[in-house]
Amino acid sequence: MIIVPYLDFTPRIDPSVSAERWTAVIGRAEVGAGTRLGQLVTLRADGERIDIGPDCWFGDFSTVHIADSVYASSVGKGVTVGRYGLVHACAIDDDCVIGEHSVVMDGCTVGKGAVIAAESLVPPGKQLEGGWLYAGSPARPVEQISKERLALLHRALRGGGDGGQQADLVRAREYPLAAMRHATGGGLHEADRAYIAPSASVIGKVELAPSSSIWFSVEVDAGAARVILGEGSNIQDSTRVYGGAAGEDVRIGKRVTVGHNVRMEACEIEDNTIIGMGSIIGKGTVVREGAVVAAGSVTEPGTIVEAGMIWSGRPARAARPLSEQNRVWFATGVDVYIGYTEKYLRGAQRAA
Repeated sequence: MIIVPYLDFTPRIDPSVSAERWTAVIGRAEVGAGTRLGQLVTLRADGERIDIGPDCWFGDFSTVHIADSVYASSVGKGVTVGRYGLVHACAIDDDCVIGEHSVVMDGCTVGKGAVIAAESLVPPGKQLEGGWLYAGSPARPVEQISKERLALLHRALRGGGDGGQQADLVRAREYPLAAMRHATGGGLHEADRAYIAPSASVIGKVELAPSSSIWFSVEVDAGAARVILGEGSNIQDSTRVYGGAAGEDVRIGKRVTVGHNVRMEACEIEDNTIIGMGSIIGKGTVVREGAVVAAGSVTEPGTIVEAGMIWSGRPARAARPLSEQNRVWFATGVDVYIGYTEKYLRGAQRAA
């Protein structure tokens, strides 16, 4: 387990907690007794608190994060979070199941014993009643869940039974486990003042500009091409970025936010753009300056996302222009990550 203090905060982890390789627990996180943390799990409590109850189970590459100085995250007793699941700045009550590749966003409350189906997205601010199955993007109530069926779904993800057809509710249809052939990080890269987290994996020709950052459990594999990350840009936890053959580069401009749990192939992302958490960016996609690919969206190969527009859906299509309020809020988010980069670098230097 990688334990990373943040500012004056050090995680509090019960001695009975088990963790597999490259799991990272950061800052003001508290983890309860009997909880299991899979490979490359990230509990990142830097800008706010994270409280994890007892007897929880987190699958490989799952992530819990916060909204800096706005929302903490809490996960109750006996919660199961599937592989690549993302709990972001929200509250998950006891006994819930969060399916593989699903996303629960800022300010949400998920009631006791609720199930979020695989590859679903719960938009910001939603209050979900307990005891129901929710599915889709955005996630909507489908049916009530019995205690027996809930227990079966917990077991299906935790490995205590295959769950039969029921398990398809919470297991992703396609599960390409990231290779993570080696990890390199924990401080400065070739570019001055760029940060790579200690559980990130960076392979091949990867160029980082000043104040850029690659966060926990990220995999960047340039293949035979290049990955270029511009000044002030960030790639957030558990995202996978893959170049291809020679010339099939991933080019990310200045002041770009690539959210948590994104999957991205060879593409071009211009300056001042947002790639929302849990989205999939198809090969050959171009995201023009100041545009947004909304959380949980999927761009088809060769998509051109228009400048200054928000695109959303599966497949992603033009939704609306960005408002001025959107632009200010997104710019603030980039500044938060530049601040994180500076603080983590200072921490890495002190530890050296």
